[in-house]
Amino acid sequence: MDPLVTSTHTIYFTDQIYQVEFSPYEWSQNIICIALANKIAVGNVKFQEEEDDLEEELEFQLLREFHHETRVHALAWSPETSLSVLPKRVAFASAGADYKLRVFTSDLVATHTLQVLCGHTNYVNAITYEPEGEFLATVSDDHTCKIWAIKGDNSCIATFFLTSPGMSVCCHREENGKLLVAEKNGLLHLYNTLSQQAILSFDSGNVPLMAADWSASNSLRVAAVAAGELLVWDVSKPSRPVEMRPVHVEGGQLLRFSQLSDQHIATVGQPDLQLKITHIKTKHPVLTASLQLIGGLTWHFRLPYVCVGNDRKLCLWKVATK
Repeated sequence: MDPLVTSTHTIYFTDQIYQVEFSPYEWSQNIICIALANKIAVGNVKFQEEEDDLEEELEFQLLREFHHETRVHALAWSPETSLSVLPKRVAFASAGADYKLRVFTSDLVATHTLQVLCGHTNYVNAITYEPEGEFLATVSDDHTCKIWAIKGDNSCIATFFLTSPGMSVCCHREENGKLLVAEKNGLLHLYNTLSQQAILSFDSGNVPLMAADWSASNSLRVAAVAAGELLVWDVSKPSRPVEMRPVHVEGGQLLRFSQLSDQHIATVGQPDLQLKITHIKTKHPVLTASLQLIGGLTWHFRLPYVCVGNDRKLCLWKVATK
């Protein structure tokens, strides 16, 4: 298949996009967070799906903008977000350049709350909600992973001490109470958040590890991008990767599994700031596209779209994942 260069859909903004995140839940799947210079835009992306092969239409509706004092480093959606029941509710968390976490909730009409969580002493690189929405997990350059009781008093109720900066943290809807943490020095850990013990640790053997993800469609599948290599593991036997291949020769930066397939992985890296979609059973990338400035990487929950912030544009590519 010839790599596809131009995006299927493009949404234009007046400011640079720093982060972007589709909701990973079925009941709020079309909602997207877009972090701009000093605000977070929450919008609804409507796909006009056609039965035939005609190009699908896309409509972007801005729902609300939330002021954000500092540049956003990471975003995560709460499972409590829903526009299909009344009152409507959006809830999400951000990590700012001031090392603070901000938890936003809004009914998009009159009631808006902001809670600020302090405790990290360096940049927070990734955040995630556990599937019930009770806790928030974060990893930071301060060599810690922290668990926050956002349904309680917003206190930090657990800290896992790492041996290098924490780059990625993931929960899995089928593995309640477990947390995947990836460190820059190549180590990956599965923690039990109840016992606060590491269940499993394994080493990618590659440095620096910049991003990792846990496949939503297969809880045994974990992937990471480290030193330009794409590595994929079966966590039931993690002593060696089931797949390892060069993907970005001058280093990878971002990685995300498709929500629909444990075979399709999106990565962004150098040279030329390229987005690549890899199918781990085929030799060549399914898709390659050059970007200008990268501002986040995310997949739609149900539709085969990958989305990146590309300077002042939100670019979406349709990827055949069946």
